[in-house]
Amino acid sequence: FNKQIFKDAIIMKKTLTIFLFVFGLTIQAQLSSSQYFDGGASTNTILVSVAANTNNIWQIGKPQKTLFYSAATLPNAIVTNTLNFYPKNNISQFVLTIKNPYMNSPFPFALQWKQKLNMDSKKDGGIVEFSNNGGGTWQNTHNNVNVYQYYGFQPANKDTININEYCFSGTDTTWRDIWLCLAPAIANFNDTILFRYTFKSDSVNTNKEGWMIDNFMAHTTIFHPVKEISQIDEVVVYPTITNGIVNVEVKKTSPTDIIDKIELLNVDGK
Repeated sequence: FNKQIFKDAIIMKKTLTIFLFVFGLTIQAQLSSSQYFDGGASTNTILVSVAANTNNIWQIGKPQKTLFYSAATLPNAIVTNTLNFYPKNNISQFVLTIKNPYMNSPFPFALQWKQKLNMDSKKDGGIVEFSNNGGGTWQNTHNNVNVYQYYGFQPANKDTININEYCFSGTDTTWRDIWLCLAPAIANFNDTILFRYTFKSDSVNTNKEGWMIDNFMAHTTIFHPVKEISQIDEVVVYPTITNGIVNVEVKKTSPTDIIDKIELLNVDGK
């Protein structure tokens, strides 16, 4: 047994480990951008545009409400009004513009953010959409074949309003770390990716605080998430007893996976 060879092998292993660690950090530093609403803008910061109309209640500032009383990272967040309950019959939007340094990457594109919810369940909701053609068309991120992974939220807060608009709804006052991953083919389509956040309320005022979001981060990801909230099994159908909408979810294991056909049979096989 040669002790010197063994010693040299240990040194080489340590050197290789350190090199890979530093290399990994370099990739992450190059392919990431963020927006924490607290200043410090740079060339790779995610741009936020709040729709310019008098009814838009999205505000960037220090939250000062009963449930929404603190940003995830102090002092600011983007909130459906930093002081007051949201009004009835309201539609408010803001758009994230991400100049895409992730083109030609073989890895999925990930957008992360933190959020809290306080909305009238099934009546009022928060809709997240994306566009990879400059806003020409928008796609709802829930139940979308082009969304690689979508998790971090409570299943009870995934709902629909206006019959078929998938959204976040209800109440969850814990800061949730939301991950939304797009398939590489979708993220590589254009040099800019847009995300639109729309809050909608109905005609009944229920004195709720709305939607609070903070800590946006965009980056490529080489890690396929293990924990999944909405798609644990290969196929999920719910609810099994209902006179309304039936949801069918299929686990997406590759960017080309899609539901091709659905057959509905009665107890007689018809």
